[in-house]
Amino acid sequence: MPRSRSQIGVAAAALAAALVVGAGPARAADTFAWAPANAPCVQRGRAVARALGLGGLVELSVEVDNVFSDANRAALGEAERRLAGVRGVHRVIGPTNLLDVAVDADGQPTARAVLSRDADDARARVQRRADALGWFFSTNGRAARFYVEVEGDLGTAWPGLANALRASGLDLVPEPGADIAVARALWPDPRAHGARWLPAMLAGAWVLFLVVAGYKARPLTGRLSAGGAAGVAVAAMLGAAAPFWGVDVLGVRVTGATAAGAAAAALVVGVALERARAAKPGRWNRFAHPPAAVQALALAAVAALAWFSPQLRVGTHQWSEAPMLFVDVRADFDQPVVLREVQRLTEALRLQPGVAAAWSPADLFSTVDVEGEPARRVPADAADVKRVFAQARFDSALALELAPDHHEGLVVVRFEDGAPGIPGRLAIVDRVEAWARTELRRTLGVIDLRDAAVKPEARVVAKGLLASDTSARVARLCAFAGRQLTPGETLAVERAARQTAALPVADPARLAGELTEAARALVAGYPVRLRPAEQERLVAALAALPFEPDDATGEVDVRSVVATAFGDRVTSAMLADTTAIWRRRLEAVRRRHTARLDIAAMLSAASLPADGVLSDAVRSATFEGMGPVVGIPVAPGTPHALSIDVAVTGGAANDAALSKAWLAGLRPGLGLVVAWAVLLLMLGGFDGLTWLSVGLAPGAAAALAAAVASEPLGLWGLAFLGGALAAGGVMAAAFAARRAS
Repeated sequence: MPRSRSQIGVAAAALAAALVVGAGPARAADTFAWAPANAPCVQRGRAVARALGLGGLVELSVEVDNVFSDANRAALGEAERRLAGVRGVHRVIGPTNLLDVAVDADGQPTARAVLSRDADDARARVQRRADALGWFFSTNGRAARFYVEVEGDLGTAWPGLANALRASGLDLVPEPGADIAVARALWPDPRAHGARWLPAMLAGAWVLFLVVAGYKARPLTGRLSAGGAAGVAVAAMLGAAAPFWGVDVLGVRVTGATAAGAAAAALVVGVALERARAAKPGRWNRFAHPPAAVQALALAAVAALAWFSPQLRVGTHQWSEAPMLFVDVRADFDQPVVLREVQRLTEALRLQPGVAAAWSPADLFSTVDVEGEPARRVPADAADVKRVFAQARFDSALALELAPDHHEGLVVVRFEDGAPGIPGRLAIVDRVEAWARTELRRTLGVIDLRDAAVKPEARVVAKGLLASDTSARVARLCAFAGRQLTPGETLAVERAARQTAALPVADPARLAGELTEAARALVAGYPVRLRPAEQERLVAALAALPFEPDDATGEVDVRSVVATAFGDRVTSAMLADTTAIWRRRLEAVRRRHTARLDIAAMLSAASLPADGVLSDAVRSATFEGMGPVVGIPVAPGTPHALSIDVAVTGGAANDAALSKAWLAGLRPGLGLVVAWAVLLLMLGGFDGLTWLSVGLAPGAAAALAAAVASEPLGLWGLAFLGGALAAGGVMAAAFAARRAS
């Protein structure tokens, strides 16, 4: 008995050591620890996390009673200040630096803090700007979010973070018994929840159950030779490691090795326990082969899995707590056509099942007011885009989603809380990648309809694309708002979009009055004075010019009219400057006039009211549908074309890559069948080989339910599969190697 107790102690120590190895030593957080190093999303994700500083950020979400109230808006700044003062916190990004940009009639932007406005105005502007809402607030104004970068483990800094939030003055209303805030890493470490020790635990439990509870180790307490005992141990180790060793991820392979060690240690523990009980060994000579019924059941399980194996999927969900998915876009974000293509991608993502919100840097322009314009829109000229971005360079949402050089940005997807788990998030990744492959215009040629050199056929193509994009966008906006267009409304929207793009309308009498009023203001404010009669003649001449959007000769006409009126009283430099300014101002009058009519026609076509968030979005879409700058898809390598490179990154994308690598790794696991066949042949000859199906049956049964239901195997399922294969290997090898007592 003392000897048996000694064996039990040694075996228990071996099992404990295997589990400690499985848990792994304390390591620095690494969001890519279990991600396939060669996967495109992993390589791109590392670059994005480094370039935009997102890798170490943790989202702190707090429940607040009306975050837009005066007291809470003031407390948000205090919360940011206190969070930044917590020991171990490197930086804090919060909503107080959200900026509201306005552009005057001369195109000069200014900015002010959104939250400095009154409560209703601040709420309205945040709700119109999807990126501000997506990063920092819930739609109902009951939640606020902060992003903190913490040195080391979040748990160490958590008490200080919680105290900072409590002392901030925010009117917090956490759920009873819940933490004061919910903390989620944007790119969590997949090892945080014991991913490495779970397979070892299940493999060891399976083997212990089989040896102790099921068969009481009687096949193992018979006359096993040293080679037979080693064969049983090898079979257990092969089975435990099979779902892991073929995956091209070092951490997964180490986990498989740990599971194999735990299975072998559990086998030793089980044998030692049975021998300590001094059970009488049985004579297991009754079955040279598996009984026919057992063989039939085993073969049925293996055959069923083989039949349904095309439906077997893996969905590890190691990054299940990641709240967001990132679509990295490498392009020139200063170009209006690039922003509109990114906008098109973003709006398509908002309609995906399981997506709570999606946003991009283009959403900044949804609240940019331009003096005199009837709606907000992405500017038509790159210079105007640059000026707005420069004015908003300290905006907290823009800092999270746009690189400083404006050549890389993010389309961000926030998952719905409680959305379908493993299949739902992986399906979103698949749909985003499919849309990027089939719908994204990766190479854009720029057509400026104001340029007289543009060929007529190119104008037709550009205007047709403007019309189709405008009608499709209006339909997407309505669908996202829950307002499905009827077939009649859809046709009316398409007609309005064609009119907006191809045939701008005007009320001649009203337009003449507006042009006259604008021209009179320009002439009256000019430093070189004219006599009243000369002023009226100049005003009449300016108002009579066509100012058509596609009329590139308009600047020549303005120059001629101004030169005739002032003669040699202005220098050539003054004449050039005056021509450019007046041409732009008067063209803007014509565009505003036409836009108001087109917008009214579009709202009527879609049966929408004049005011509201949806109506504002449709107004912007209609205004942008007027052009004049259009991006048309062209072949890669086209001179002067703009390229858009898109890649899905983030925790869910890492999980999708790991799941694909794991599924591919299961196929080499079929080599286990060959290895077991050779092992059983060595242990028991051809009689031993007949136990192969019995050894595979537990693993087949473990995976069969997931294959039949097309439910992905998560880490629990894969660990369970490894344990079942380990137990099956023990059973088959033990019977193949047994000897008469």
